[in-house]
Amino acid sequence: MASLAFTPTPTPNLDLSNSKAKPTKSLKKVIGKPPHLSIPQIQHKNCQSNLQESYFNTIFSLCGQGRIQAAFKILTEMDRRKFPVGPDIYGLLLQGCLYDRALFMGQQIHSRIVKQGDSLATNEYLETKLFIFYAKCHLYEVANIFFYRLSVKNVFSWAAYIGLNCRMGFYREALMGLCEMIDSGILADNFVVPNILKACAAMQWITFGRGVHGYVVKMGFDRCVFVSSSLVDAYGKCGILEDARKVFDNMPDKNVVTWNSMIGSYVQNGFDVEAAQVFSDMRLEDVKPNQVTLLSFLSASANLGAVEEGKQAHAIAVLGGYELDSILGGSILNFYSKVGLIKDAELVFGMMLEKDAVAWNLLISSYVQYGQVEKALDLCHLMRLDNMRFDSVTLASILSACSIMGNIELGKEGHCYCIRNNLVSDLAVANSMIDMYAKCEKIADARHIFNSTMKKDLLLWNTLLTAYAELGKIGEALKLFYGMQLESVPPNVMSWNAVILGFIRNGQINEAQDMFSHMQAVGIHPNLMTFTTLIYGLVQNGFGNEAILVFQKMQECGIRANLPIIISTISACTDVASLQYGRAIHGYILRHALLSPIPVATALADMYSKCGNMDQARRVLV
Repeated sequence: MASLAFTPTPTPNLDLSNSKAKPTKSLKKVIGKPPHLSIPQIQHKNCQSNLQESYFNTIFSLCGQGRIQAAFKILTEMDRRKFPVGPDIYGLLLQGCLYDRALFMGQQIHSRIVKQGDSLATNEYLETKLFIFYAKCHLYEVANIFFYRLSVKNVFSWAAYIGLNCRMGFYREALMGLCEMIDSGILADNFVVPNILKACAAMQWITFGRGVHGYVVKMGFDRCVFVSSSLVDAYGKCGILEDARKVFDNMPDKNVVTWNSMIGSYVQNGFDVEAAQVFSDMRLEDVKPNQVTLLSFLSASANLGAVEEGKQAHAIAVLGGYELDSILGGSILNFYSKVGLIKDAELVFGMMLEKDAVAWNLLISSYVQYGQVEKALDLCHLMRLDNMRFDSVTLASILSACSIMGNIELGKEGHCYCIRNNLVSDLAVANSMIDMYAKCEKIADARHIFNSTMKKDLLLWNTLLTAYAELGKIGEALKLFYGMQLESVPPNVMSWNAVILGFIRNGQINEAQDMFSHMQAVGIHPNLMTFTTLIYGLVQNGFGNEAILVFQKMQECGIRANLPIIISTISACTDVASLQYGRAIHGYILRHALLSPIPVATALADMYSKCGNMDQARRVLV
């Protein structure tokens, strides 16, 4: 051994003079002729061995520290001193390149291996290492060449192959790889299973995924946090939240990845309340949220309009030292925009280290949504000064701003920009152009855009349909309504609402009521906008009793009234002098805490006074 000094073995002092025993020929053959090595030769050989081991240990240490360039210099030194480099050292260097994703240096090592000849180039160990290296560097075709050259594939090479296919989005190939792996007699371990579950979720192969779940339980992998978290994520992405929650609840140990999987599953499937509750439970369990957690929770808070919860997530991000990059900063910006806190959104936008097109578009669309169109256009100007190009989302916001302002000239400039930059075929842009021209009372231009759009989605049909309805052009609206059905585009509740609006704008109240009945007969459920449009139209045209009946229908449907419906229904009770219905509406208002807005109290007082109950009218206003 390298640590031991050379000491010759002493010859036993045996007296064989009187012994009859003599060395036999066979004994000589067994012992053989002793090597004639001098002490300097032996010392030189040991020195070489010690230095070889020292080189190996140094390269091993440097690769472990991520200092691959320093390790590569040792390899160059070994070449200079004519030291042989074997598969073990090349394997270490490839592993170091793999950790650092140092593709160029890994390719240099590969080149050295090839130059050494077939003894190394066809070495099974090195071929496996090269395959795993190229697989982790996402060089799919090169990795595949090495994989299929392997005469013996172990669990590590199969894991790398399946993982590579998952990362490249070749999920079917990943699942087929699992089948081949099992056929070759190799069982999937807890590193392979998460990738298989990811592939099942992407392919929506629920039955296959359940089979993998059974395998996980049988092999005892369900005790692995990483595997169980992947199960939660897979069930969530397949929309099977009950099973996802069952796996989550049965886990004895949960890390932040587990909590993220459950929160993310709820958010992806629209269960924002449940996502917020799991986040709260996570905090109670003293698990520190990471950036992924905050992204999901901010999305849930934005969808719920939960202002305090979203602000809490922002505070956690600040206290955690997270940078406001394009991802986290964009998510916080999206939250503030959705809940209408434009000032806070502006502050976040100003603090963002990186502003991509998504961030610019978020703030621009927020300005448009909340009527601050001048600010929206100013921000568009700053966006151009920052060398950012307008995309389809930006143009849709600009055209919407033109609709609000009624600025047809600016709208036409936007239209020209769309033509020059090949954006007219984008459905969002086409939809905004139709809306802009319609709002500027250029319905013929809106129709031209509609006709020139090759692929029309439901939103495009509804936009033009609503434009005709708002202008009271019920004839054109009906032609479009029936035309979309001939084009195999089934109308949705928005389409029916537009036709009802068109009849009301045209003074055809009976026809509007008929459409309301017809839509329910064909299985279309009226929404809040349906009731708002119909009740307001009935009241405005003197059909108070009918408006009250529609309000009752709305309650039967379980739809909560908004402020315009409440005021319109109170006006209906006033018009027909129905104190009984008026009191019923008053009770509804009290139960749903809708009395605070001044217009509601004023409408109630007016109703009571016109029905002859002055005392109640005064009490409402107190």
